[in-house]
Amino acid sequence: MPEPPIDKPRYFFDHLMELRQILVQSLVAITLGVGVAFWQSSLLFKILQEPFLRALSHYPQGASQVGALRTLVPIEAFMINMKLATGAGIALVSPFLIWKIWVFVAPALKPSERLGILAALTLGLFFFVGGICFSYFLVIPLALEFLLRYNLDFQFIPQWTLQGYFDFALNFSLVFGLLFELPLVLAALAAVGIATPQFLAHKRKHAVLAIFILAAIVAPSADPVTQTIVAVPLVVLYEVGIWLSWIVVKRKKTTRS
Repeated sequence: MPEPPIDKPRYFFDHLMELRQILVQSLVAITLGVGVAFWQSSLLFKILQEPFLRALSHYPQGASQVGALRTLVPIEAFMINMKLATGAGIALVSPFLIWKIWVFVAPALKPSERLGILAALTLGLFFFVGGICFSYFLVIPLALEFLLRYNLDFQFIPQWTLQGYFDFALNFSLVFGLLFELPLVLAALAAVGIATPQFLAHKRKHAVLAIFILAAIVAPSADPVTQTIVAVPLVVLYEVGIWLSWIVVKRKKTTRS
């Protein structure tokens, strides 16, 4: 018996209502997350200043001259707090947001597409968070210690502001968060046929050289040890990218057959 025809206008309207419900629920979740984060303002400020305080502890002779972070306008601390609370609140409820979006789009995808997107989202989030942690716990303190020593060696007394420090830490975190997405980029290139796993493996030496050049640019200081600390994780991620590209290509061949 033939299936009844789908009422396309009603079907489209139902999707709009479902999307509206998801947007409302997401907005409520973000509001609650930001509220909780704002309630924990002291903890957020403590986390923000931790790399700065760690750098001062590693360079005690400069700690007495630098002092604490400064604010230049009355509203500066409040605005930084709002930015921190917004970012932390969205991060706090991000699993719920991702789940709601996934529930909405998953029915329109094939099973193989669902698996691929889920894997990409999971790995992308893992690598991005890993890059932020690498920056927060290692790169930012090294950068601050180097810049502190550099200023004091030239008889300059650093008077760093809360806004300037926040922008500095945020930029470093985003840069390394994106750099740590290298395996997914390589896997994507293999998926669309731009670069094969064999090509990536063959060009390994060139990639390592390019990574060390990049590390020399983004590393917080010019000494080889710091540059190596920055470069080694990226070299490891390049190897992970080759491994992922093999998996992607093998899966494409299996799907076609």
